[in-house]
Amino acid sequence: MWINSRKRTKITRWLQRRSPSRRDVLAALLGALLLYAGIRTIDHFRGNEVPLRPQTARTTISWLPPTVKHWEPIIDTMSARYDIDPNLIAIIMTMESGGNPKASSYAGAKGLMQVTAPTARDIAVKFVKQPVKTYNLEDPTTNIEFGTAYLAHLRNTFGDKTQSPSWNATVELIAAGYNGGPGAAASVAKGTGLRDMQTVSYARDAFNMWRERHAESSPTFLRWQDRGGSNLIRSAQEIK
Repeated sequence: MWINSRKRTKITRWLQRRSPSRRDVLAALLGALLLYAGIRTIDHFRGNEVPLRPQTARTTISWLPPTVKHWEPIIDTMSARYDIDPNLIAIIMTMESGGNPKASSYAGAKGLMQVTAPTARDIAVKFVKQPVKTYNLEDPTTNIEFGTAYLAHLRNTFGDKTQSPSWNATVELIAAGYNGGPGAAASVAKGTGLRDMQTVSYARDAFNMWRERHAESSPTFLRWQDRGGSNLIRSAQEIK
């Protein structure tokens, strides 16, 4: 179709007024990038990034006692099921029972992860992937799952993303909660401190063993053995 020069000039001016300039395009792209970054930041603080997720598919601590290493296949399975680092599970098992599936305490805690009956009732209903009404805490797989589920619950409750990527403070809170209950973890988180020296020692040992998990040996683990941990390991070695 033929268009005279005057009409062509008018059409060109009309298109120029309505077509975005290079500056407009760049501004739009920059705005889109800023919006995407903002959404990612909001997602982060909403909790879409879970702390203490497994960095490896298996337990990697070299200085664990053989009595705990024996249970690594179940530890690794439960780590994947509850999305929590297997090395943390192994550290807690070491401190709780030394790897003795028949361990029991004066408070009635049982098994590898030393789960008490009242805590087990809550775990069975609230925290395991498949809630159960009947269970046997003396069964190693059940005991490890219950302990892992409770660790994951404490992680979800007290996990602090400001500690990323080490999560050291989160481990201390989890350990305080595992040994002294959620109230103990809350006291540590609020900075009001702990009066129970057993829980203080337990939380600090877990904290330092976690920090030393990549080392060839752990000074904290050796000190823990000197303070009585070797007795737990010895009892575990005697189990046939």
